[in-house]
Amino acid sequence: DLIQTGDYIGVIRLDGLDPMLAWAMGSTTGHTTIAVRDATTNELFVCESTTNSSYWPTNGVQKTPYTTWIKQAEAAGYNAVWAPLDPAQRAKLNVTAMWEFFSTVEGLDYGYQTMLWGWIDTVADNYPCVAPDYKHCLQWGHIEVLFPLVSEMVPLVGKLIFNEAWNFRLNTTGLNAPEMYMHAETVLNISSNTIPTIVERDEWMYHTTRYGKPVVGKSMVCCVFVCNMWKHGGLFGDTDFNCGEMTNLDDYDLDIFDKTKMNDGRPDVCKQKDPNNQNCQL
Repeated sequence: DLIQTGDYIGVIRLDGLDPMLAWAMGSTTGHTTIAVRDATTNELFVCESTTNSSYWPTNGVQKTPYTTWIKQAEAAGYNAVWAPLDPAQRAKLNVTAMWEFFSTVEGLDYGYQTMLWGWIDTVADNYPCVAPDYKHCLQWGHIEVLFPLVSEMVPLVGKLIFNEAWNFRLNTTGLNAPEMYMHAETVLNISSNTIPTIVERDEWMYHTTRYGKPVVGKSMVCCVFVCNMWKHGGLFGDTDFNCGEMTNLDDYDLDIFDKTKMNDGRPDVCKQKDPNNQNCQL
C-alpha cells in the first residue's frame, strides 16, 4: 500500500552487465522502473523497458503486477530500491494520460538504438574511465575506428547500436560510419567527434519491433521510458526537454522525491527489515 503511482524503483543485479552499465553512466543502478496503479481497480503494476533473458521472461516495454514482479525480481537476484515521489509532485500526475502513453508503446523492443547516446553530452567528458585513478578513459578516437570495423564485420550490430541514431543527428539516411564522418566534416562543417553529443530527440522514430514484428516507433531504454511516463503524465509541466537524454543517474537525481520517507523517515517496515540502509530496499 505504500507504493503509489509515479514512484521510482531502481534496480541493480550484480551479474556483471548491470554494474558495467552503472559504471558507464556514473550511476548506482543498472535498471529503472516505475510504479503505476490502475485508475479503476487500484492494482499496482511495475512498468519498464527491459529485455527477456535467462532471468526475465518478458521482452520490451511491459507492465507486470507488483506481486508477480517482486517474486521475479527476487528470483533474478535484483537489488531493488523504492524512491517515493513527493506528494506535491505526485499531485501533478494524470494517471489516465500515463496509461494512454503506455498503451502506445507497450510491446516495443528495448531501446538498443539509443542506449549509448543519452550518455554522451560532451566531446570528451562523458566517456567512462577505468579505476583506480580514472585517468584512462574511452575516447572518441577509439569509437571512430572501432564502430566502422564492427559495422563492417557484423552489419546488424552497427545498425542496431549507432547507425540510425547517428543518421538522425546529421539529418541523413542510410549513410555508414565513414560516410557520416565525411558528411559531418565537409557538408555540415562540424567535427565528427561531435556526432554523439547531438541531442537525442524524443520525436525520432526508429526501425524496431513490437511484439516481435517490425514497426517504426520509439526507442527507449529503461530510464528514458520512466522519464517518458512522468513527462506524459504531466510531472514536468511545460518544461521542454528530451527524455532521450536521461540516464539512470539523471532519473534518480531529479528533485521530485519525498525526502521525508528516506533516511530516518523511511517507513517502519523498511527500518525493521533493513535497519542500516538509508533507502527502502524492497
